[in-house]
Amino acid sequence: MKKAVRILSFSFIGLMGMTVSACDNASDESKYSLLSTGAKIGSGAVEGSIAEFSKAIKLDSTSAKVYVGRAAVKYSAGDNKGAMTDLTKAIELNPKSATAYSARATAKFSEGDIPGAVADVISAGKLVVFSSFSKESGN
Repeated sequence: MKKAVRILSFSFIGLMGMTVSACDNASDESKYSLLSTGAKIGSGAVEGSIAEFSKAIKLDSTSAKVYVGRAAVKYSAGDNKGAMTDLTKAIELNPKSATAYSARATAKFSEGDIPGAVADVISAGKLVVFSSFSKESGN
């Protein structure tokens, strides 16, 4: 799933790069047409990604990683509240997910919830520190 999201992201970036490059060689009218088309394709890709993550959640609603993945797509689309909802669910499923805490901190910060963001950063930091100590003691 992670590989698919990366491929989708790089494809989208490449498409947008080609669109902008093509715009440099086009008339003003066609520039706006190309940018509009690129935005529609990007929007469709985001909606498609969210739909795919939602399907995966229906198949396995206990996977914190899938919720984190869908939250990342929602956050990139500007849906901070939706991202926070998915990240909160991911934390409920896996309270030791530093990734979910740090991502939720970012979304909270974007929404202006500084105390909530700080609390999540602290939680993520604790998890990272404790996991590194447990790895060292296991050696």
